[in-house]
Amino acid sequence: MDRLAKHRQIIEKVLTPYANISYANAEIKNRLVIDETHDQYLIISEGWQRNQRYHSVLIHLEIIDGKLWIQCDNTEDGIATELVSAGIAKEEIVLGFHEPQIRPYTGFAVA
Repeated sequence: MDRLAKHRQIIEKVLTPYANISYANAEIKNRLVIDETHDQYLIISEGWQRNQRYHSVLIHLEIIDGKLWIQCDNTEDGIATELVSAGIAKEEIVLGFHEPQIRPYTGFAVA
């Protein structure tokens, strides 16, 4: 299996449990969106919380030039740790939500 296919498989495996999270005090569902053609991977949370519409991105990952960019991470523990534990090297992950000048100090790829 080539590296890109392996990364796609790991991403789906890591994101799938987030799609199954249930919320006790709101009618919110998480939806897993996978677009392998454009290498976009999202968990979108949507529904109702007290008479208010809720729609938010929980996780947004994309593969750009062979690196896995974490564009948005609203999880409690951070998705990067799970991706590393699942087999993606830190050098292949960019924390895109950090400013470029901060990235060299994160222990992950800078771009």
